[in-house]
Amino acid sequence: MDMTLRTSITLALALALVSCGDAGDGTSDSAASASDGTSAGPTTSSSGSPATTSEDCATGCPDPGTSASSGSLMTTDPSTGSSSDGGESATTGPGSTGESATGDTSGTGTGTSTSGATETDGTTGDVIPDCQDDLPNPAGQEVVIAPEFEEFYTTYDLGPVPGVPDGALLGGCTIAHDDPDTLLIAGDSEQPDGKIYSIGVVRGPCGNIIGFNGLATPIVDAPYVDANLTYGPKTILFYTHWPVNQVSQLLPGQNLPVSTTSMGPLGINEDQGVSGLGFVPPNLNDPAGLRVLTWSAGNWYHVDYVEQNDHYALQNPVKTATLPNGPGGFAYVPAESPGFDAQSVIVAEWSNNTVAVYEVDGQGDPTVATRKDFFTVFPRPWGAYFEPIKGDFMFLTWGAPNLDDRVYIVQGFEQPPPIPQ
Repeated sequence: MDMTLRTSITLALALALVSCGDAGDGTSDSAASASDGTSAGPTTSSSGSPATTSEDCATGCPDPGTSASSGSLMTTDPSTGSSSDGGESATTGPGSTGESATGDTSGTGTGTSTSGATETDGTTGDVIPDCQDDLPNPAGQEVVIAPEFEEFYTTYDLGPVPGVPDGALLGGCTIAHDDPDTLLIAGDSEQPDGKIYSIGVVRGPCGNIIGFNGLATPIVDAPYVDANLTYGPKTILFYTHWPVNQVSQLLPGQNLPVSTTSMGPLGINEDQGVSGLGFVPPNLNDPAGLRVLTWSAGNWYHVDYVEQNDHYALQNPVKTATLPNGPGGFAYVPAESPGFDAQSVIVAEWSNNTVAVYEVDGQGDPTVATRKDFFTVFPRPWGAYFEPIKGDFMFLTWGAPNLDDRVYIVQGFEQPPPIPQ
């Protein structure tokens, strides 16, 4: 072949490859390196499947890193905050309609662009800030948020849980550790036939929970299950039993607890038993420290736990505070949430039909003198939980007069941090 012709063909091929492989802004396609120097891996859609990019150079190359949005949410492990799409997300080019490289869970396909370019800080599992989904059912006059907080937070009524039998009292709830679209919730709470149910949840374009999906299915027999279902270290699900005064531990994928501890022999026996349970967030001085709360006396305890094969032995409870108003479920308010100048804990006050917040000390223990209302009126509040994707506060009624037990959700909080593993 003539050398001049060979040279011309080679140059033409090189220009074509550059046209397809470079967006002109320094970003590379999904098979090459991401803009932060990490290996991008295959680009995936928001549902985790390979992106469809059928265009070729004859019709224009797709924007680098653009994923084919299906409207569903990127799967994020609540225990780690990491994406499960199988690799680093490639940078999305200017003007792209794909998912953001920050792990955007909006499902809108609009990205989180600023001046035409999306953020590129890696797959962090973050959601679009300052974006909230409107739910169809705002809470009614049965709940009244305190004036101090009403400008920051909005309460919605998700209603009774489909599939949980009518009249079954609700206890604690938590998003499943391996699926942000599955809720675990206690039914027939404080009854001998208590169970933990699983039900799907629907998330809106911004990632907020906006409803239930399907019917609840019982997955664990949990007699007397009560106010908190809480993941701790090793992704073990901890939950309380009242009035039998016990704490159980459930391993991932199991339907029977690996351990059930009677708290009376340990020294928690001066009232009717443990109701609330939670772990200290990692920004305080006792990260993953275990705390329990009793009803009706309201005694707050530190409880030590020691690794024992595949679970933990509970021991050495120490009472550090006594809270008023018959408290039940509690949860630590995510740091920097609007209206909170200090790290706080939120507590369902069943006996008083209120929900309170307390500032906590460096160990995560409430300072009783700082108590103030978050809800001045709430019918028989019990469970308390901040879901991991948007930080929405989920809580439940337990035996409210003239009202089927139901789930409420409050938007406006920051995302909670994962518990150290």
